[in-house]
Amino acid sequence: MEEFARNPPPPLSSLDPNASSGKSLVDRLCEGDHAVEVGLRPESSVKRFKEAIDRDYVHIKFTETKGGTEIGIRLDRKTSDFSAADFENGKGTVHVEGNLTVDYVKVKCVADINLSTLQGRAHLVKVDTKEMSVA
Repeated sequence: MEEFARNPPPPLSSLDPNASSGKSLVDRLCEGDHAVEVGLRPESSVKRFKEAIDRDYVHIKFTETKGGTEIGIRLDRKTSDFSAADFENGKGTVHVEGNLTVDYVKVKCVADINLSTLQGRAHLVKVDTKEMSVA
């Protein structure tokens, strides 16, 4: 403990290569689209993704952040779109949207996922607390 007191570790922000930009994780994920993949355990499959959608709760992992940033979103059925999805054959795309809180900031995740790869593009949008609702 004495060694720790004399030689403390560097602040976490100095370990993050994106910290030099001065932007928070939320701000970075709100800028443009980012590579994502569906977070499924123990294995990734279209069937497991469909089960998550049926529960109205999916995990999306932003793969380009240091260590990856995985978030869980409660689906907003009004703004999500599954009409271009063929879950039985694992083809097509799904558009998912849902609200959550990241680092104490209310945001909406907007993602388009290709069913053949379970990967896609996504971004966050800051929302007013009044706009957040559970669909």
